[in-house]
Amino acid sequence: MDSRLKNYYERELRHLRETAGEFAEEYPKIAARLGVSKQECADPYVERLLEGVAYLSARIQLKLDAEFPGFTQHLLESVYPQYLAPIPSMAVVAVNPDYDDNALASGYTLSRGTAMRSNIGRGENTPCYYTTAHEVTLWPVQLIEAGYHSRDLGTLDLPRNIPGPQPKAALRLGLKSTAGLSFAETDMDSLDLYLSGSDQTPMRVYEQLLAHATAVVARPPGKPPAWTEVMDALTGAPAGSAPGPDGPKPMIRRVGYQDDEALLPYPHRAFHGYRLLQEYFAFPQRFLFVRLSGLLPLVKKCKGNRLDLIIPLSKEDPALEAAVTAANIRLYCTPAINLF
Repeated sequence: MDSRLKNYYERELRHLRETAGEFAEEYPKIAARLGVSKQECADPYVERLLEGVAYLSARIQLKLDAEFPGFTQHLLESVYPQYLAPIPSMAVVAVNPDYDDNALASGYTLSRGTAMRSNIGRGENTPCYYTTAHEVTLWPVQLIEAGYHSRDLGTLDLPRNIPGPQPKAALRLGLKSTAGLSFAETDMDSLDLYLSGSDQTPMRVYEQLLAHATAVVARPPGKPPAWTEVMDALTGAPAGSAPGPDGPKPMIRRVGYQDDEALLPYPHRAFHGYRLLQEYFAFPQRFLFVRLSGLLPLVKKCKGNRLDLIIPLSKEDPALEAAVTAANIRLYCTPAINLF
């Protein structure tokens, strides 16, 4: 017998006695015929009757409560079936392009949903299949250096026409074109960055780029550089110029929030904000992607194979100065899911 039955019985009997007293106060004549009153019931037969009713009610209530989990499960299956589905394995995968292939000058795009197969380890017979969530465009470009500058910001010799507040820090990305091509020979208009790492560094860099970036400075290495181009990070226009006829086009964007970048499949009738929450709590690293866009005018100006992109920041985070390296910023990455 369920040990909870006694508690249910006592609760039902207490309820009957309390409501019987209220009924007797409201309808004294009827209560007198029934043998109930506000005080303790003197008639043992009526008392046994109340106890029997309390026992039967307790059994019914216990049965109803026992079926409640089944009811909620069926309700979720009808309204939010995705909450009951298991969470598949998810990962961030890096694509390694052939840097000697000059056909990459115009870009090669791996579409969303591209299938990838894992290597078969020793003692294993079945590979794991993953499908990608983002489009990945491959370029003949490598990231060879990365650094965060705050205390030594002056060593970068930033130009004076940087829009927005006075820079307090800057993120520098050193890029190199391959396959014997100069940057001007490529059509690279955007570049996705994955912020990797096992500590808080990726989250801190993400906040710096999305909340405090004011400009994008492009120039070749060397002191003094042969040329320098400054773009407003918020409008995508050259520093000091008004946005184009299409309006502002931010140069630094977050990636992974659109429906066509989703990892988990979601029904169309469901609110997709819940999908973002589910993906975040299951795999927060899938949101650590940043897209640099509007790069084509900067790239076409670079006739060599080395290009520095410097992103001035209006707020500094001294903890990042010794933490950010090229290992923390990866190119050609995408989230993938083992969904079948």
